[in-house]
Amino acid sequence: MEKEARYFLTYDMLGDLKRSGPVQWKVDRARTEDVKDHMLDLIVMIKLIKPSLPSNIDVSKMIDYALFHDNEEVITGDITGFEGVSSEEKERVNKVAMNYLINKYSNIMNIENSLEDYEEKKDIEAKIVYMLDKMSSCIPFLKYDYEQKVDMDNPKIIASLRNNPGVVKLKDQGLSLGEIFYVWHLRKVYFSDEELVKYNITRETADSIVNTIKKFMEAIANQIKQLNQIVDDFPKEAMIYRNINDNEEDNIRRSSR
Repeated sequence: MEKEARYFLTYDMLGDLKRSGPVQWKVDRARTEDVKDHMLDLIVMIKLIKPSLPSNIDVSKMIDYALFHDNEEVITGDITGFEGVSSEEKERVNKVAMNYLINKYSNIMNIENSLEDYEEKKDIEAKIVYMLDKMSSCIPFLKYDYEQKVDMDNPKIIASLRNNPGVVKLKDQGLSLGEIFYVWHLRKVYFSDEELVKYNITRETADSIVNTIKKFMEAIANQIKQLNQIVDDFPKEAMIYRNINDNEEDNIRRSSR
């Protein structure tokens, strides 16, 4: 089990790797989302929307994509275009990292097909996870907005990000950072005509999948504004031993005390 243990410890490092977004936007919170949080969120989202997806969708394959799609980040880090790294350079180092992981661990995990098929959006399962991946990226920011942990005018935020024309335009329309992420990533939730042919699906099926994701995300966005009510609804007798870290300025938990 030496190689299995080595892979597990490699994968576990993703829990120590913060997602770049909250770091770059200087979110004022003791704990922000890490890459492993993001992967687990995707798996839970997949399980929740499963009953609303077409019956022939391979959910097991989707979960594999969610588990492996960001594996290379344990080596490369969570690179974004705002760090001055070109898309070509990002693609190059990602490929080096992916090849390393594939060569090292493909004989113990179905990592090769998952990594390469996801990158190419080879099948409809990969496309659905890709859309969920984009939308899940806005959820932490909607929460950070609610907790008032975001200052979009913070001068420590890199200028290329803070002054991005698309961000400035939506900010001038009165949108918060979470709402900007929501609008931005919602544009990725669609099937092109070419993809209908590629995945051998009808427009009706495609629209059903897209509407499922949009309805789910709309419900999440609405309920985030009521997070304190969700916590207040927990049975209080079961919360008496719950450890609350006062250093983590969590408005939701404070409201439930």
